[in-house]
Amino acid sequence: MSKPYYEKTFERHKKDLVAVESGQKENLRFNKKLGLAYVYIIEQLKHYKGELAGQNIKLEDWQKRVIIIAFGWEKLNTKDRWVRRFNTIFIFIPRKNGKTLLASATVIADSIIRFEVGGEIVMFATKKNQAKLAYTGVQKMIDAHKDLKDNSHESYGVITMSKTDTTFSTLGRDSKTEDGSNPTIGVADEYHAHPDNSLYEVVESGQGSRVQPLMLTITTAGTTKMSPAFNMYEHAKKVLDEAVEDDDFFAFVAEPDKEDDPFDEETWRKSNPNYGVSVTKDYMQRQSKTAYERPETKTNFLVKNLNQWADAAEAYVPYDSWKECEGALVDDTGVRCVQGFDLSVTDDFTARCKIYKVDNLYYLKMNYYIPKANVLERDKVLRVPLVSWVNEGYVTATPGNAIDYDYVYEDISPDLADSDAVVYDPYKAKHLIKRIEDDGYEDCIPLRQGFISLTSPTKFFLDLVKDKKIVHDGNPVTNWMISNMIVLYDAAGNIKPDKSDPNRKIDGPAAIINALSYFEVTEENNMSVYEERGVRFI
Repeated sequence: MSKPYYEKTFERHKKDLVAVESGQKENLRFNKKLGLAYVYIIEQLKHYKGELAGQNIKLEDWQKRVIIIAFGWEKLNTKDRWVRRFNTIFIFIPRKNGKTLLASATVIADSIIRFEVGGEIVMFATKKNQAKLAYTGVQKMIDAHKDLKDNSHESYGVITMSKTDTTFSTLGRDSKTEDGSNPTIGVADEYHAHPDNSLYEVVESGQGSRVQPLMLTITTAGTTKMSPAFNMYEHAKKVLDEAVEDDDFFAFVAEPDKEDDPFDEETWRKSNPNYGVSVTKDYMQRQSKTAYERPETKTNFLVKNLNQWADAAEAYVPYDSWKECEGALVDDTGVRCVQGFDLSVTDDFTARCKIYKVDNLYYLKMNYYIPKANVLERDKVLRVPLVSWVNEGYVTATPGNAIDYDYVYEDISPDLADSDAVVYDPYKAKHLIKRIEDDGYEDCIPLRQGFISLTSPTKFFLDLVKDKKIVHDGNPVTNWMISNMIVLYDAAGNIKPDKSDPNRKIDGPAAIINALSYFEVTEENNMSVYEERGVRFI
């Protein structure tokens, strides 16, 4: 079995040392004594719950190495002053690996070592009560240390260190205000549960006047990949894999490899750096046994105990496979295509997929439309950056508070001349299809959205993704909708995309499936089902 992925953090550290020594990174230096000072102070603090409550913290070897590296590296700023190198620290570890303890103890140590008069340490989460977990850790550790307790006081949920006037406080989305702070350190608690990046950005944007700001995130995996935490996780892996260089970003990622057996002890060890200490073999055996015997609990086991990302309802198209299909689209000038539509009734997404096939690959071009008057409301309800998607051109905002299909028609009409077919859900398409047909285009094909009609093209879509025969441009709207897509089954085992949840949008995948149904019918090696029953249109 391969070595733990988190070893890449230590390998990166060694490479940075070589780069500094060789003069490649003259603006960096490693101050081991500084890192050791953090370890020393943390080990003067005490555990505040569990069987070790009241005893001094004893850091494990991996924890010491993480702290020394994350806080021992320095960089030269524009004023020729050595300051902290890593302004963003991302530590990704499963449950019971000392996440909250590490966050609480680290910020206490930082406030002492890098003290700044009027420093502000803000712990934030989606709910203020959640943010109080890390705050409570700080409070309990300070109360258990005589010198710290004598030189601090708490009032109205704010701890103040008297000598430096440094404060510790909490912030949640349900707080009365999210603005006005000037944090030295922001601690994102349970970042995987944050539906968007708004709270993180509020804290980070307040750090502009700080000389050594820090955003600290220590989190487990979550149940949806469409989250800011997953985006940060992906960036962390790119840094550790040397796909990108980000000297300001510290990453520690503990997870198994994709092929590892989740019920094998070595997988547990690879995923949990504190295995054998706070994560006992007995505990993992119990959790594993439950997950094996009760499949409905397996997702929770994978997410919380093995730190693997998953969706609460598992996506039909594996997200990793979909991401592997991302690539550059070839020039489609003059290439025949098929257009698939998923149309909204009034106030929501309309999606168009244009598919053209070149050298046995299916290239997807996506367009999304939404009424301009509804963008802000839908942004809040759906908890996605819809406003940003509109501003960046991934979604077109049509005039008014209902989809303007005349606008959509003008947008798509230039492609009609090169289209072999327009495939659509007839339920919502009357106005748009009439415009298309009135313009003289005859190849409009309605496709019923029932189990019988959609089973084969839905499976065809999955096969193409798994075989890497789909090429898409990484449109974040499509990525989000792919992660939302689950399927329904009928008694005969037929399937169709599940549209029952109005906020689990899958308009893009639905448009793709509609367009693919035409390709599947017309290609000889996929004719069998249609030869038996014919194409089911209305």
